Amino acid sequence: MTTSQIALGTVCGALSCLLTGPPTAPVPPAVERLTPCQADVARAVAEQLARAPRGRFTPPDTLSYDGGAEVITFRPPSCGPARRGAEDDCDEDGVPGNAVCLYDRRAFEGSRQAIKVPGPRRLSGTGLFMSLRNDRPFVFLVKRSRDDGGTCFPGGARSGNLRGVADQRWVNAHPSLRACPSL
Repeated sequence: MTTSQIALGTVCGALSCLLTGPPTAPVPPAVERLTPCQADVARAVAEQLARAPRGRFTPPDTLSYDGGAEVITFRPPSCGPARRGAEDDCDEDGVPGNAVCLYDRRAFEGSRQAIKVPGPRRLSGTGLFMSLRNDRPFVFLVKRSRDDGGTCFPGGARSGNLRGVADQRWVNAHPSLRACPSL
């Protein structure tokens, strides 16, 4: 059994428990009992845990890293339209203000990665992001490497159709900067 299959079993077990109540004995869950959405969430969580295993799973669809500094809420296409208020969910859905939210689909749809701490960090989520909302009063940079100058998004910025920055894996929020530095 590979690590991904083990993680998938763990996540599926958690989802199955939500659907049927606590098991009386540790029995491997039947993936057939899951809806397509639940199965896709379980697969996405398992794949993410294989890439960045230190995430903490919170049912039904959320992983958090570093005590909540980074939170990924999975919303695969099989789950239908986002259950959140599109771009306004950076303020809702359990994510406190002062977050930056990255979405894996355009128009603030799909899975959301919320970054809640300032300073540089490598993203735990390794998928591409296609939309961004900076709900902070200070700038947010997306970068290819820790030392890259990056692309700057001022406080309150939002873009539902990012081009040219979707593959960047480092982020940096500067509480001291209120405007993007001029180049």
